[in-house]
Order: sequence, then C-alpha cells, then structure tokens
Amino acid sequence: MSVIEKLAIISDTITKVMNFVLSDELVKPDFDEYLATLSAKNADAARIQVLLIPYIFERRLTADRKTIIELFEEKNTDLTTTEKEILSNLAQSFASVFEIRRVLSNGFELYNLVNEKMYKVLSLVKMNNFRGITPGQFALCRIFPMSQEFYLLEISNVLSSINKEEVYKYAIAKIIEKPEDAYEQNPKKQEQIEELVKNFGNKFIECFETDEIITTNLYADNLINMFNIYCDTNNLPSKEDIEANIKQVENNRYFSVSDFKNSYSDFMEKSLEGFSSHSSTYDIGIIYDKELGLFVIPFYQTFCKIFEVDDYKTIQGYKDCIKNFLENDKVPANIIKRIAAKYNNFIKIINEILETNYNIDSLLNYYKPDSVDKKIYSSASVLYASKIFEQMMNFVSNKEESNKKNGIDYSNVGRNDKCPCGSGKKYKNCCMPKG
Repeated sequence: MSVIEKLAIISDTITKVMNFVLSDELVKPDFDEYLATLSAKNADAARIQVLLIPYIFERRLTADRKTIIELFEEKNTDLTTTEKEILSNLAQSFASVFEIRRVLSNGFELYNLVNEKMYKVLSLVKMNNFRGITPGQFALCRIFPMSQEFYLLEISNVLSSINKEEVYKYAIAKIIEKPEDAYEQNPKKQEQIEELVKNFGNKFIECFETDEIITTNLYADNLINMFNIYCDTNNLPSKEDIEANIKQVENNRYFSVSDFKNSYSDFMEKSLEGFSSHSSTYDIGIIYDKELGLFVIPFYQTFCKIFEVDDYKTIQGYKDCIKNFLENDKVPANIIKRIAAKYNNFIKIINEILETNYNIDSLLNYYKPDSVDKKIYSSASVLYASKIFEQMMNFVSNKEESNKKNGIDYSNVGRNDKCPCGSGKKYKNCCMPKG
C-alpha cells in the first residue's frame, strides 16, 4: 500500500466514525447534548467537525463505559482487516501540548512538553493547510501511532512563543488531569517516577511516622510544606510542629467546594494559594501510597466516617460523598481498596446507599477501570519529576523577583498603568517583563 493510499484509507475510516456519531440512534442524542454543554448546538458544519474529534476519543457511553470506537465496531461488522487495524491505532490517540521544532514537507517534528519526548508526525492533509505555523510556536495536537509512525489527527490551537507561561500552565494542567500521559510512552520517565515514589515514600514515613495524616484544609499546606522541605534539605520537622498542624473538623460533613473548579488559565495561581485559601473548612487526608505516591484527598475522613458511625445517615451529604469518591478520577482504586480493607461493612453500605449489588472487584472495575488496569501515579509524584513543572516554578520565581526589583513592588501593576519606577511611561513600555 502506497503512502497516498494509506492516508486515504485512514481519512476514510475517520470520516465513517464521524458519520456514525451523527447518525447512530444511541450516540447522536449524546453528541447533541455534548454540543449543548459547549453552547455549540447551532454550530456550523466546520465547527461541528472540529468538536467531533475530542468527542470521539474522550467520550464513553453505556453502562460498561464503551468508547465511541468500540460502539462503531459493534455496529459495523463488515469492517475490513485494514479498517480494524486503523481503528485499533486510533484508539491509542492522545492529545498534548507540543513545541514545534521543525516543519517538514509532509508533517512536523514535535516535542511533547508533557512526556518530554520527540515525535515525527505525518499529516493526513496537505501541508498548505498549516500555513503560518512555524518552528518555535506551540501547538495543541492530537496524534496517533500506526506501523511505527505517528499521524496528526488535529491541531486545535497554535500559540506563539511569547505565550510560554500560558503553554506551561496548560502542560502542567494536562499532567494533573491525566498524570499517566507524562510517562506511558516514555519508559525512562516511568523508571524515574518509580524511583522517586519509592524514595519519597521512605521519607514520608521518616517525616511523619505514618503513611496517613488527617487534618483540615487550613493546616494541610503547612504539613505538605514540611514534607517538601524535608525532601529538599533532610531537616526533619519537630513533632511539636507536626502535631500543631493536625486538627479535626468540628463535624464531618460533605459539601461542594467551589474553589476546586478552576480553569486552566488560573489553576496555577489557585494551586499556589493552597487549600488554606478556600473559604470553607473541611477535612483532608494526606496519604502516601507506596505504589503510587502522595495523594491529598479532601473529605477523606468524612468518607471513612460513613463506615464508622452507627448510622451513616447522620453524616451530612453521605450519598454525594460516596458518589464523589467513586466517580472522581483523582481518587484511585488503591485508595478505595485501602478504605475497604479498614471497614468490614464497606461494600455492604456502598450497596445499600447506591441500591446496587457490587462486590469490591466489580465496584472498582465499574468506577475505577483505568486505575485497575494500569498503574497511575499521583499527579504530585509525576510533577516532582516533570521538567516543565520545574521550569514553570523557576519562571514564577524569576517573575516574583523581577516584580520586586530595586525595592519596588510591581506585582499589582496593570500593563497600562504608569510604571512605579517613576519614568512616566506605561508599565508595558517600561519595566514589564517581555515574553
């Protein structure tokens, strides 16, 4: 099969999947709802085609959470061997943020900021569709592997090199959202993270003499900072300092915390503010899992109390708490197993509240299929090993220093305000950092 023939059949197969989404009696209503959530119900054909790509590769339907590609294959039993192979490879596609290193005659050389790996990707369309894209820019792309090559499915956005801070934020947010993207295709990075998780696990026990701490959001940042300092300097915090930061909430209850709902654009600022900046007080579990690393889990004690008290209905928000822990991807199967091992009544109460009939394996296979099937390290552990996170922290540190140079605080100056240095110029034309 020639290159042109291969590209044609790949494109044709993708088109068939798109048409399936737009016509299938099960999938189309869900896609229409998806468009409505994006305020794109009346979008034109070009916009809908753009939105089809993330929908196809990120959506799961039916009780057993089948992907769109799996549903397509079920409904199309006459697929050729080549089409099945293409679909299998499309299922391995991933989206990330890349630095464009070279523009080729038939594609690009891209550096993935998330997993720190170079990719040569072939374009499915003519390269004149990408006029204006140049080396040094950053692109949000989805690519997929096939026959030891990578192909470009889409470029959803292109950012200039002067937007480096926003690009770094997005890359770090991708790691937090899906930490396995940082190492699944990079064995060396996975080895580095495994070693880090092991070493930090030992340090956590040395630091706190336990692998599980319960406190409130007002004190959690202090404990995490003590651990970070110990990792960096080997200076153990005193037992008095640790005990002073282990507090209990007045009563355990579950409620929605609006502070968790941050966009990619402000998540770094919110993360740096920490849990103590949240307006409400709630319990937090700081857990070190020896296989997966450090987890900081809001309402951990409240969740445990559901299985401790005589009547779980006395725990305000108990049902929403159960659903949050099961449906939240940030709570892996290992954490649920840890709690289930503590309480003999765990699965009984879960089934009673949800009106289901799970055993522990079927519960985890339904709610935590990804973390059951593969090892997903905590986002905190992956960030510790991430070059882009280190660069972002240096960027923030340098920015803070430049904001206070010569004893002048520039931190709250608007770009069009007069520069505090006294030059009479606007800040953007004077001391504001460039790039």
